[in-house]
Amino acid sequence: MMKCYTTYLSTKKYSNRFRFGGFGSLVLIAVLLGMTACYNPSKISFTNISSNYVNLAKNFNLSISGFTPDSSTCKVYFKFNSQALFFQKDIKKNYFFAKYKINYELYKSYDLKKLLDSATVNFIDSTHFNTTVEIFDSLSIPIHDHTFYTIAFTLTDLGKKYSTTKYLYVSSRQNLSRNSFLMVHENNVPFVESYINKGERFRIVCRDASIQKLYVKYFNRSFPIAEPPYTLSANRPMSFVADSVFTVTVSNGTTDMLSLNSQGIYHFQTDTSQKEGFSLYRFADDFPEITSLEQMLLPLHYITTKTEYLDLSSAKNTKVVMDAFWLEKAGNPDRARELIRTYYNRVQDANRYFTSYTDGWKTDRGIIYVIFGSPINVFRSASNETWYYGEDQNMISITLVFAKTWNPLTDNDYTLERGIEYKDLWYKAVQKWRQ
Repeated sequence: MMKCYTTYLSTKKYSNRFRFGGFGSLVLIAVLLGMTACYNPSKISFTNISSNYVNLAKNFNLSISGFTPDSSTCKVYFKFNSQALFFQKDIKKNYFFAKYKINYELYKSYDLKKLLDSATVNFIDSTHFNTTVEIFDSLSIPIHDHTFYTIAFTLTDLGKKYSTTKYLYVSSRQNLSRNSFLMVHENNVPFVESYINKGERFRIVCRDASIQKLYVKYFNRSFPIAEPPYTLSANRPMSFVADSVFTVTVSNGTTDMLSLNSQGIYHFQTDTSQKEGFSLYRFADDFPEITSLEQMLLPLHYITTKTEYLDLSSAKNTKVVMDAFWLEKAGNPDRARELIRTYYNRVQDANRYFTSYTDGWKTDRGIIYVIFGSPINVFRSASNETWYYGEDQNMISITLVFAKTWNPLTDNDYTLERGIEYKDLWYKAVQKWRQ
């Protein structure tokens, strides 16, 4: 039986030591033995991951990314919100502290029971009470004999007994996957997202220090929003022919500082004859937040008629007509404010959860999340993600299956398996926003 290696750390000592290149990591795991194979009672595809899609005001907003500096190590970088931690008071010492733990499990696949390795690190945090900051750190995970892995990465607040798990797909294929490259912000903090905002500067660190040049394919595309779940029209295939190509010089395994000022998709490669590489996205300014009237208008496609949307989009004073729209549907100002807050929080959350080559709210999972809210149960396998709403065997329960779609520009592309049986449920859900 595999042992779970555990150590306890205090973030008071380590909290401000996140630096690239020799930084003192929060995570100092007790001696880990070699990779030990064992069998987990169930596949990770049987694990309910619905906590990933709970409103961000209630969870950690845990984000992770992976970098393989060599063929035997995957370094997982992670961040989460400090305000989500539950702090309790030590009456004797008169200070507040929170207890949480990080656990990882390494598998060959979502669909296999074989657990290759696992470890747990426990933390006591006395520095982030009453703060609203993002806590960054990293964890090194040993990998050996396989090309592809799935890592289940779990953060648990030991005070309120709340956990959230993220899954990271890792490829150790050198120079052909995102894991072979590390994007680092100007302040030396590594990326955990795949998007960057205007004016942000970063550099790229390559696992292979002999690389002298990166090819960048730029896609300047405008993608349509998702169709309702009952619509059976086929999705239009995306063209992978770039609008332009340029190069970035690499010296000693690192680029100079870069910035991406034009919106679009930037696909970095070492070999243009291959489709594999890694992508960075430039969306609207302040993404994933919704900060302009135009950004507020577009998601209203989901709950307006064609005539209503045309009137809204052609109005001279967009704010006035949008306010009037919500007030008419809500019936009074207080409920209108609540509807607006809920709707656009979901849009922003969808951007964080489901963004791929396009804004998260525009995707198939995004449209369902915005209209129906967080699913009760979510199960993910190597080939799909299944969402459940309502109680099992209930006449109004809903099951939706999103098939994982191969896309060289993202590993977060899922397509809804649509059906006419969703039509009545869709209109009922939309009507709730309109009355």
